[in-house]
Order: sequence, then structure tokens, then C-alpha cells
Amino acid sequence: MPVRSPQAIWETALGQLELQVTRPNYETWLRNTIGVRLEADELIVGVPSDFASEWLRSRLSGLVGRTVSQLIGHTIGVSFEVLGAAVPPASPETNGERPAPAPERAPPNLDPRLTFASFTVVKSNRFACRAAARVAAASSAYNPLVLVGPPGLGKTHLLHAIGHECLAAGKRVVALTSEAFVNEYGSAARQGHPHTFRDLFQGCDVFLLDDLSFLATRAASQEQFFHIFNILQSVGAALVVTCETHPESISGLSSRLRSRLQGGLITELHPPSPAERLELLRALAEGLSQPLPDAVLRFIADRPSTSVRDLAGALHRVAAYSDFSDRPLSIENAAHALHPFAADEEPSAQLILDTVCRHFHLSVDQLKSPSRAREITFARHIAMYLLRNHSPRALADIGQLLGGRDHSTVLTAYRRITRERASLPQTREHLSQIEAALRRDNVA
Repeated sequence: MPVRSPQAIWETALGQLELQVTRPNYETWLRNTIGVRLEADELIVGVPSDFASEWLRSRLSGLVGRTVSQLIGHTIGVSFEVLGAAVPPASPETNGERPAPAPERAPPNLDPRLTFASFTVVKSNRFACRAAARVAAASSAYNPLVLVGPPGLGKTHLLHAIGHECLAAGKRVVALTSEAFVNEYGSAARQGHPHTFRDLFQGCDVFLLDDLSFLATRAASQEQFFHIFNILQSVGAALVVTCETHPESISGLSSRLRSRLQGGLITELHPPSPAERLELLRALAEGLSQPLPDAVLRFIADRPSTSVRDLAGALHRVAAYSDFSDRPLSIENAAHALHPFAADEEPSAQLILDTVCRHFHLSVDQLKSPSRAREITFARHIAMYLLRNHSPRALADIGQLLGGRDHSTVLTAYRRITRERASLPQTREHLSQIEAALRRDNVA
């Protein structure tokens, strides 16, 4: 049996794990991981953060270990290591005492795979990619750069690509998600030293913030971001932020912060057209261990898809199905691999609401009402989760569909149901029954 690299083993394992865990869990915890090395009977997997490492260790280590062991043919352990983390070498002792190490800032959590070289440029993202490249080359006259678009179109990819280019040029980069920004500031505030949070940005040349909307309902963190924004901009540092909707549409964002963002360059990434989907699939397929026939790629491209992430998921399912079932890569087998994801189109918002109401014996008016009764709130959260997963709508649009609620309420509901789907059998069963009904009614 040929010796396989750690990355090849892990890529195959990811294809199988994607079929076994929920899509949100795969996208959040597994997608941005890489096989780093094999040590004796242990596979080391690189992850983007300490939080991801702890979550995978506590929640998925058993499933991951079994999957990798089955692929290799014998029992093997799997451990998780933060990408970029390294143990500093021992310093030489002087006069019998070890000198204190020079203070160093930890490198930003950047996914090594998300570079400009690995980003496929098509018409729908070309403008945003060019703007990002200008920032990375320090030749942009626009500051900040705001990347806007639905999930899965490449906003985070471009953000990380900018970070890699700037690091290579010797610049000091700070890259945070809005959630990490809030957590870092909250930790400093709880310790009674909120001013120390700003030390993180000393000497910063480029500040990258992913998912701006998370700050919208957190007034204290938003205030900190506003002041840091002003300080960095005043010293010529570049700022890049991502968000799902135009800053003007983000409920809860302060008018002065919205004004600052609109003073830069706001550029949108759009869902790919059918021709662009084929172009993207061809680029993604180059990373597979075995080539896919162009007819199969065309079949996948012809399926409705609103994001690059969905395309990659469909591609990996088809490749994994062929690999694990030892069946040839044909259109017929591709269709079988994508079942039950092969509906002609995503269910409409009205169909989702009607199906949820029918399942829980409620009316649509009850679902949209201000009622906080437990059974209505749970059904409403299920509806928000399904609308988020099965339609290209933005958080704010979903909130409007369900009684005019703001985007943060929808995001909270989505995260709640995502957690419960992974941990509570009752929630998992409700979702399974509703999604089966949606598939049945959508093709009827």
C-alpha cells in the first residue's frame, strides 16, 4: 500500500466526516483544518485557533479518531494543534540563570490555504479581488475596504489572503473575527484593565475584522472598535472588514461608525452564474486526488447553488462517494451521491414557514407574533435556522419575514439550533422530519 501524506489522509477523512456531521459543524470546525504530520500512531491536525482545538477535542475526537483509523486500517490517535503555534527554543543560560525571553506577539490566526493563489477569480468576485490585492500591495487609496456578500462567496478567503501577503512583506497584522474581538475586550474588562485591550493593536499596520455585524448589538465593543478604527486610520494603518449586508443595512450599527465605513470602498461579492460555477468547480477539482470528468462537473454546476462553499461541498460529496463505494465517476453516480440534496431548487421561504407551522401545529401569524411562549419560540428558531440553511437570504431579510426581528436575533437562533442539532436528539428529530417534508413537497 503506498505511503500517504498526512494531508492526503486528512483530506480523505474530511470527505467522510462531511457526510457524518451537520453542515454548520463541518463549516465551522472542520473545513479550515489541515493534516500536519504523522507521529508514531498519531495524526496531528492543524486548526485555526485554541477554541477550535478545544471544541474538536471535546466534541468530535471520538468520531474523528474512528474515521481516520478506518482509513488507515489500524487504530490511530488524532490530536489538534493550533496552526502557527510553536514551542520557543530553549535559550542559552547566562551565569547560571535563564534570561527572560523577549516579548513576542502571537501570529494572527490565518488559514494557510486561503491565499490569492488559491482564490479563483470570476466575474462576480473580480472587483472585490482586485480591491483586496491593492490593499495587500499597499497601493490602495481607499481605507477602509469593506467586503460585502452572503456567506460562502469568498469574503473570509480574501481577508486571509490580504493577511498572508502583508505578513510576507514584514507588516504587523492583526486578524480577528468580531466574536473574538468581543471576547478579547470582554476578558480585559472583566479583569479590570479594559485599556490593555488596545495594546493588541500597538504597531499594527493592517487590521482585518471578519463579520462586522456581530458587533452591532454590543455597544461597548462597538465603541472600542470605533476608537481603534480612528487611531489606526490616523497613523496610516489599513483596515479591512467583512459583513453579509451593506453597512447601511446593519441594524444597531452606530451612525458614526457607519459613516466611517461608507467613507472607504464598499465592494460586493455576488453569487456565481452557471458558467462561473463550472469555472470554479474546475479550479476546485484540481485539488482532488483523482480527476472528475468534465461532464460530472457540468452536472454539479447546473444544480442551483448560491455560494462557492456549496459547490465545494457538492464536489467533495461526489468525489467521496466514488472513493468509498468504488463506483466510477459518472453523472448517474453523481446524482445518487447528491441525493437528497438534488432538488431542482431550494424551497421557497413560504414553503419553509408553512412546513414548520404544519409540523408544530401553529399558524404563520403565531410564528411571526411577538409571543415568547416556549413552543412558539422554539418553532420560530427552527424556521430561522432552516431559512438560513436553505435560502440565500441575509439575516436581516429573515428577521423581516418573521415579524420584523433584527439580524442579531436570527443569528442567535441559528447558533442555538446548530448547537442543539449536534447535542439534542429531540431537536435533531424535529429537523429531520421537517427537512424530509421540505424535500418531498419541494419536488412535488
